[in-house]
Amino acid sequence: MSFGLGIVGLAASSVTFLDKTESFWVRVARSYAIFHFSLMEFIQFFAYPVADQCGYGTNYILSELSTYHICLQALAIMPALATYSTDKTALKRATKIGVTLSMLFLLCSFLPKDMQLLDINPNFIGNMVSCLYMGIYHIGYSISSAYGLFVTHGSLFALALSGFLWQNNRKMSSYHLFMAIMTLFVPQWLLGVSTGEAAAIYCFYSIPITGSFMPYFKRFFSAQDYESEGDLSVNG
Repeated sequence: MSFGLGIVGLAASSVTFLDKTESFWVRVARSYAIFHFSLMEFIQFFAYPVADQCGYGTNYILSELSTYHICLQALAIMPALATYSTDKTALKRATKIGVTLSMLFLLCSFLPKDMQLLDINPNFIGNMVSCLYMGIYHIGYSISSAYGLFVTHGSLFALALSGFLWQNNRKMSSYHLFMAIMTLFVPQWLLGVSTGEAAAIYCFYSIPITGSFMPYFKRFFSAQDYESEGDLSVNG
């Protein structure tokens, strides 16, 4: 299933990039956001056969890749969100912010893992190797980072909230903020799921989150001013 979703993601990314009604950099931003999450599905595809290694060997390498992937989400999502704004400078500014945040998140992943905000060790990314059991299966994760609260919440909520910085961008930003809440908090608040299950739910929600960047939905998420201008490449 992960491999299939990765292939579907690549196809969706290609379709988005080929949307000739948009400028080149708008297409790059939106298609890259979808492509970025397709990579996570491929990481999971290779990780399942070595899940029982629990933070060692190939499992450790793939877990590290997962951590870096999460750190780079700001660069993947922030520019794509900004492309729905009527502000012609939004894409450029959002890219700068996304690069800055992603670099900070990556820096945290190389710092000592016992450095945590207020000595709180988050249950998603932090100073941890999480071993989960379900029946006969042993599933291991090693997604650790210094300042895990900053990385976890920044990688989810900062992305969605950044969309509100740009003019006439409430539709897309509100959708991504809602999905961020559904992704991070609802599974643990209402369902009481564990770290591994939360990660699986997160990957599931990544499909409708990034799918929103496809050309089929841009009329719904674009501002009215953006549509009425008749020029869909305002951020180029």
